[in-house]
Amino acid sequence: MDINEIVKSWEQINKRIRLKHRKIAQKYGFSFEQFHLLIELDHHDEMTFSSDSLPPTIGNIADFTGNAPHTISERVKRLEKKGMILKIRDEKDHRICRVMLSKEGQQMISEIKNEAGNIFLHNALSKMDEESLENLLKGLKELDKNLDSLI
Repeated sequence: MDINEIVKSWEQINKRIRLKHRKIAQKYGFSFEQFHLLIELDHHDEMTFSSDSLPPTIGNIADFTGNAPHTISERVKRLEKKGMILKIRDEKDHRICRVMLSKEGQQMISEIKNEAGNIFLHNALSKMDEESLENLLKGLKELDKNLDSLI
């Protein structure tokens, strides 16, 4: 098996998904970067299981995404103007702003994720036969496990 061929296919799949995301983001009036910020905030919301978990700061988001804080700050301002994001002052340190999706932002990202991911990928996967799906799932789980052990 040629690993380079697998990597090339993986890159092509990622490219197709990014193009789909870009089209959906534009359809809803967001830049690709704004779309990804909304996704990151949504993922943070999904990982919040207790009241102890605070929304991220601009610095947290910058660190996680590998962007400069001023870049994230600008995106946050634009999304805040669109009503998608709320900035709230930290209760313990009023110099710190925390960022979270607004109700409108939550509804929008749910709509976008459904259109961009669930329907798009579901339609593509539904065209595959059962054995191929089982092999794909097994391979993806193994890949995930191997990637996790390297981190």
